[in-house]
Amino acid sequence: MSDRTFTDWILHFSSTVEEWVLELSESLWIYPGVFGVSLVDGVFPVVPSESVIIAVSTASYQTGSPILVLIFLCAAVGAWCGDQLAYAIGARFDVRQWRLFRRSRARRALDVAETQLERRGTTYIIAARFIPMGRVLVNLTAGALRYPHRRFMGVDALAVSIWAAWSVAVGTVAGAIFPEDNLVLSIIVGVVAGVVLGMLVDRILGWIGFESPELPDLAGDIQESMTPEERARADELERQRLARREERVERREERRGRTGPATIGGRRREQGDADGDADDEALDRD
Repeated sequence: MSDRTFTDWILHFSSTVEEWVLELSESLWIYPGVFGVSLVDGVFPVVPSESVIIAVSTASYQTGSPILVLIFLCAAVGAWCGDQLAYAIGARFDVRQWRLFRRSRARRALDVAETQLERRGTTYIIAARFIPMGRVLVNLTAGALRYPHRRFMGVDALAVSIWAAWSVAVGTVAGAIFPEDNLVLSIIVGVVAGVVLGMLVDRILGWIGFESPELPDLAGDIQESMTPEERARADELERQRLARREERVERREERRGRTGPATIGGRRREQGDADGDADDEALDRD
C-alpha cells in the first residue's frame, strides 16, 4: 500500500467514524446498531464488529454516552445470535457443496475446523471467536458436525462475553489514554490496538497448539467468478472512487490552510465532504 493510499484511507476512515460515532453516540439507535453489526458479523464478517465496539466504547468513556454496560450486552447478545444463525446454516445445508468451499484451500480450512472441534470443542469455539472469518468457519462446521446444540449455546455464550468485554476494554483504555479533544485519534488507536492484540492472541493460540484454519481467499473467489465486463466495470468504479477521495483530501488541505486545524469534536460538516460522500455512495450503488 502506497503512502498516498494509506493516508487517503486514514482520512476517509476518520471522517466516517467521527460522523457515525458523534451522531449516534447520544441516540438510542446506537444500541440496536451495535446489536445488528455484531449479529451480521457472526455470519458475514465484511467489517469486523470489534472496530465498531471499540470506537463506541472510546466515545462512551470520553463523552459519557452511550452506556458501556448496554454496549457490552448488545454486542454479546448480537454476536451470540449471529453465531447461532451460522450454526443453524451449517446444520441445515451442506456447506462443502457451496462454491466458496469447493476450492482445496477452503476444504482444508473446514478439515482443520472439524479436527479441532472433535479434539477440543469448547476451547476451540472460544478461541475462534477472536478470528473474524475463523469464527464463521468454526460455527458453520459445528452445525454441520451436529455438535451438541445446547453445549454450543452455552460455550458460545461464554465466548461472546469474553469477546465483548475484550473489545469494550480496548476502547475504554484508548479513551483514557488520549485527551477528550482527540476523539478520532483515540478511536483510530483503539481499533489498531484491537487488531494487533487480536493477531497476538491468534499467534499465542498457535504456540500452545490451537491450529487456525487456513482461510479461503474470498476476494480471489469473487474475482474469478466475475465476467470480463463485470471486472472492467468494478475497476472503473474503483478508479472513480479513488479520484473522488483525492479531491476530497485536497479540499480538506485547502480549508485547513485557510482556517487552521479543524476541531475534531465538531458536528458541522462541510458541503464538499457531504457531496463527496453522496458521490461515493452513488458509485457503490452502481
